[in-house]
Amino acid sequence: MAIPELDEPALLRPRRERARLGPGRIVGLVVGGLAVIALGAAGTWVLTHPQRITDQFTVWNFTADSTITGYADRATMTDEGRFLFYASKPEVSPEGEFDSHCSSQVEDVGILGCFLHADKRIYLYDVTDDRLDGIEEVVAAHEMLHAAWDRMSDDERAALAPLLEAAAETKADDPDFATTLEYYAKAEPGERLNELHSIIGTEFGELDPQLEKHYAEYFTDRAALVQLHVASHAVFQQQQDAIDGIVAQLDTLQAGVDADYATYNDGYDQLNLDIGAFNDRAQNGDFQSQAQFDGERNALIARQADLDALYVTINDRKNQYDALLVQLDDLNAQVDELNQSINIKPRDPAPAG
Repeated sequence: MAIPELDEPALLRPRRERARLGPGRIVGLVVGGLAVIALGAAGTWVLTHPQRITDQFTVWNFTADSTITGYADRATMTDEGRFLFYASKPEVSPEGEFDSHCSSQVEDVGILGCFLHADKRIYLYDVTDDRLDGIEEVVAAHEMLHAAWDRMSDDERAALAPLLEAAAETKADDPDFATTLEYYAKAEPGERLNELHSIIGTEFGELDPQLEKHYAEYFTDRAALVQLHVASHAVFQQQQDAIDGIVAQLDTLQAGVDADYATYNDGYDQLNLDIGAFNDRAQNGDFQSQAQFDGERNALIARQADLDALYVTINDRKNQYDALLVQLDDLNAQVDELNQSINIKPRDPAPAG
C-alpha cells in the first residue's frame, strides 16, 4: 500500500479588491472544509500504520548493492516484495560474521538466513559453491516472506492459516518436509504458520488459487522461484541418491561374498577330508580298478577347480567392493564440501575413551 502524498496548499496572495459576500464566500468555506477532512484522513492513516512509515524511511535510506538487487530480481520480487526486502536492510555475510547474527544448536542443520523480529533485519549467508546456484535467492525470498508475515495483522494471519495447513497436508508423506517441520518445531516453537508461509511460498509448486493470489503480492513469477529451489535441492538429492546406490551395491556384494566365502571354506574343509580318505584308500589298495581310482580322483580335482573358481569370483567382488568404497569416500567428501558451503559445521571427532 503506497503512502498517500499530500498536495502542497496553494499560496494565498493578497487581493486589492474587497472580499465579496455570498456564494463565493461559501465555496471558499467548502473547499477549506474538504482540505481539512483530507488532512485528517491522512493523519489517521499515518497514526494507524506506523510500521509502514518506518519501513518507507528505511527503504529511502537503504542502498542495495548489486548482490541484493540481483537476489530480488532473480526471485521475481514485486515492488511490494522488494519494498519489504529492502525495509529489512538485507546483509550478506561470510561464515564467522553471519553466525554472530544467526545460529543453530541443532546438529547437521545449516542456517542460510534469518529474519530478526526485534531488529526487523534480514541476514543472509554467503553461499559460494557454484553447484548451488539459486539457493541464495530462495533463502532471500524465504526471509522476505518472514518480514511480510511480521507485518500482517492477526486477522490476515488467521485467514491464511487454513490455506497454509491444507497446502502442508499435501506433503504429509514427504520425509524431507516432515524433517524440516520437526526442526522448526524444536528451534522455533510456536512459529509453525510463520514458517509454513515462507516454505510454501518459495518451495511448493501449484497452490490453491487463494494462496497463489496472496503470494502474487510478493512475486511476479513464483514458479520460476520454486524452480530455483528444485534445481539447488536436486544437487543434494543427486548426491544422496548416488550414495544410496553405492551403499546398496556394497551391501549386496558383502552379503554375496560372505555367503560364498563360507561355502568356499566349508567346501575346502570337506574336500580336504575327502582327499585324505581317498589317499588312505589308495595306500590300502581299496580301489578295485584303475578306472575307479581315476574316476574318484578326477571328481576330487573337479571339486577343487570349482572351489578355486568360486574364490576367483570372491576376489573379483572384493576388488569391486574396494573400488566402490573409494567412490563412496569421494562422494562423502563432496557432500562434506556441500554441507560446509551451506553452513553445516563438520562434526567434532568423538573423544577417545
